[in-house]
Amino acid sequence: MRQFNLVRLALFQMGFGIMLGFLHVTLNRVMTSDLGISSTIVFGLISLKELLAVFGVKVWAGNMSDKSHIFGYKRTPYILLGLVSCVFSFMLMPSLAYEVQIAGVELAELLPAMMGDFALLKLVGVFIVFGFGLQVATTTYYALLADYVGPERLGKVTSASWALMVLTSIIFAITVGNYLEVYSPERLGNVAFVGGLIALGIGLFAFLGVEERNAETSGDAKDEEALSFGQSIKLLAASPKTLLFAFYIFASIYGIFAYEIVMEPFGAEVFGMPVAVTNKLFEPTIKGMMLVFMLLVGFFLNRIGQKRGALFGNIFGMIGFTIVIIAGFRLDETLLRVGLVIAGIGLGSAAISNITMMMTMTAGRSGVYIGLWGTAQSLAIFMAHSGAGVLRDLMLFFTGNHMLAYAFILGLEVTAFLVSSLILPKISQKEFEEESKVKVAEVLASK
Repeated sequence: MRQFNLVRLALFQMGFGIMLGFLHVTLNRVMTSDLGISSTIVFGLISLKELLAVFGVKVWAGNMSDKSHIFGYKRTPYILLGLVSCVFSFMLMPSLAYEVQIAGVELAELLPAMMGDFALLKLVGVFIVFGFGLQVATTTYYALLADYVGPERLGKVTSASWALMVLTSIIFAITVGNYLEVYSPERLGNVAFVGGLIALGIGLFAFLGVEERNAETSGDAKDEEALSFGQSIKLLAASPKTLLFAFYIFASIYGIFAYEIVMEPFGAEVFGMPVAVTNKLFEPTIKGMMLVFMLLVGFFLNRIGQKRGALFGNIFGMIGFTIVIIAGFRLDETLLRVGLVIAGIGLGSAAISNITMMMTMTAGRSGVYIGLWGTAQSLAIFMAHSGAGVLRDLMLFFTGNHMLAYAFILGLEVTAFLVSSLILPKISQKEFEEESKVKVAEVLASK
């Protein structure tokens, strides 16, 4: 039964692969390039899900699931709350996007237009609900995974979970690309509705019944006092090793995820590709290689080590996105594909290595520390996504050159890989755990 539950847990993120893939690829492309809505708004909407984590939703969810029991369960109620919030808000996104009335508004007039558009305010609300659900569901899912899976299997289960999420997003992107070759707003809405139902079904199957009722959290923290949100922030501020690892997570995750919502508009505006082509090029190519190397590196992670896996990924990520930039200036689609393949190798290796590192750096307090690492991760993605939108609009305003805008954005991603590589040798799990015991005791004693 335990083996079956491990398989089920690994399936959980497939539903999020469907929803995030559609959001980052298809809806992003439609709103930016087809509806003509400013990328500052579009990328800002997409990044709202990460802003909620910056405001403490991840830490709150991790802490609450550490210390509270609802009908005898710690993690399950919060995973369910998050999943349902995600799915129903996701289904509403396409129809509300088509109600927005600020397409083609000049940059200088953007803020007044935004404030006067009620449809946009509704869309903001839906994205906020989606973000709340995403942060609550994934944080408590990771905590359940850390509780249920032993350290020797964590890398394999984590790599399987992420690989399945990536595989699902690839298959869904190709399917959507074929379906939307005959494009209409109604078809876009159908994709979101059916995709949401599939995501809900997969999610419920994956986690319901895995957590035992009235079970204690595994690890050293099971008999220890839980930390509040405020105490978690004090712990982060007072712990140099914790703060260093949080900054490392920020830099590495920025590098891994900064490309996500850039590539579709990049293909449309630099190479002139239609939506069906971008759907079937970027997601399958870059994430196809990402999938392969998540599985390879995840399977051998205990042998090669988390740090080596991360460094390998960083190097290939830098090389790959540099080639993508060169391909954009040369309008060379063959070189573009080469760059995407190399970048995918790097992203897969870096992603699984860093995510596994995050899940092992908990010092027996999975809810608290996964919440903190997840907050650093979300801050990085928020800065990458929302910053990309602002940078694109500003560069276009001053230069009128799409490629310069995207080169600058992707150049920041290459820089993030370099910074995380320089910090990586300073990370020590042993030193972190030793510091954590002391600092947690100090924080608890000071309340």
